[in-house]
Amino acid sequence: MSLTNMSGAFRAHRGNFADRLWRRSLDLLALDRGHVAVILALAVLPIALVSGFAIDFQLLTTKKNKAQYNLDSAVIAGTRALREGHSHAEVKQQVSDYFMTALSSSENFLNCESPTVVIDATDVEASTRCSLATTLSAIAGVEEMSFQITTATTYGIGKVDVAFVFDVSGSMGGSRIADLKLAAHDAVNTLIPDDPAVGQEDDIRISMVAYNGAFNAGSYFQAVTGETPEQTYWYRHDGEWRSYHYSTTCVFERAGGEAFTDAAPGDGQYLMAAGVYERNDCSNAKPLELTSDETPLHDYIETLSAGGNTAGHLGVAWGWYTISPNWAGILPETSAPLAYDEPDSAKAIVLMTDGAFNTVGDYNNGSSSWQARQLCDAIKQQDIVIYSVAFQAPSSGEDVLRDCASGEENFFTPQDGEELTDAYQSIATAISDLRITH
Repeated sequence: MSLTNMSGAFRAHRGNFADRLWRRSLDLLALDRGHVAVILALAVLPIALVSGFAIDFQLLTTKKNKAQYNLDSAVIAGTRALREGHSHAEVKQQVSDYFMTALSSSENFLNCESPTVVIDATDVEASTRCSLATTLSAIAGVEEMSFQITTATTYGIGKVDVAFVFDVSGSMGGSRIADLKLAAHDAVNTLIPDDPAVGQEDDIRISMVAYNGAFNAGSYFQAVTGETPEQTYWYRHDGEWRSYHYSTTCVFERAGGEAFTDAAPGDGQYLMAAGVYERNDCSNAKPLELTSDETPLHDYIETLSAGGNTAGHLGVAWGWYTISPNWAGILPETSAPLAYDEPDSAKAIVLMTDGAFNTVGDYNNGSSSWQARQLCDAIKQQDIVIYSVAFQAPSSGEDVLRDCASGEENFFTPQDGEELTDAYQSIATAISDLRITH
């Protein structure tokens, strides 16, 4: 064979080989694609199942937490009814009705049995079983998930003095002050029984104070400042001195060695009277002394209005003053606070703000935040429990109230009206010694 013919044959053979190799590659590629499709199909199914279980479990956890909250609330309501003298049968029915009503109004797709309720002299316990229809988990044949919840409360009888401290600065205007009123009304209803047992009518007493840029001491002005409400302001005009006469009941903090104590006011330890201009940054709300009567408490809440700056340390101080036995000589005899060593008794303060503490009478005394922290530390040394509520507050406001709270469990950061009501409800039940035991 000639060289030319051999070269042509080689090229033909090489072309045939390349064609066969190309076709083989296409066949293998098609085969690989089939294998990949099968592998992907086998892999996607467990991934989908795992994702489905995760989604359903998350939903189950959310629903369980809400059901637990509803059962806790139902048992708390039942324990209050037991304390007020209702029969065991009535209490059991109330717990069941409360829970089932709350469940039907808020929890779609969740089915719960009517709670089983057990009662003794001071405790109420309830348990129920709930189930939730699944979504993606049904692919694996899991059509339902279920859980058991149990809760109990105990009521310990004792005497409690509690002070509510409300921020009514300008930022509390609009929906915030409306939300505060609803939450405060609800807390009062929880704390003060409608029909207390004989001899227990004054076991729980509440005082209320409100603050903004200054504090309205009302009828206590002269006793706490050593001055009369009728004030004179001297100023120079056109080269001559003139006087302006005005009346005020607004005060600031006190300085000196008793600045962060609850010592009664007097020589060397009086509070500072607000000046002619500062008196305008003062709420109309005057202190409401300790009382077990719901009417003045609800009336006080309704009169709250927002405006001015935020002198939070004044709220802390005056909340303490209204429950301090050292102020018994200043306060009305009928509202005299319990002694610190009164047997079977407790004291609590509920602080609330939506902002940063930003106003003082004299900055030489320290910032409002710093003074509030000093006061809170002194209050806790007297075994007074402090609950604090930072309602949509900035981080600086949250930081002060977190430091003031007696513990992390006593610190609340509600972000809307419903959460604010829940926070006050939790505080109220804790104060009245309605404790969730498990």
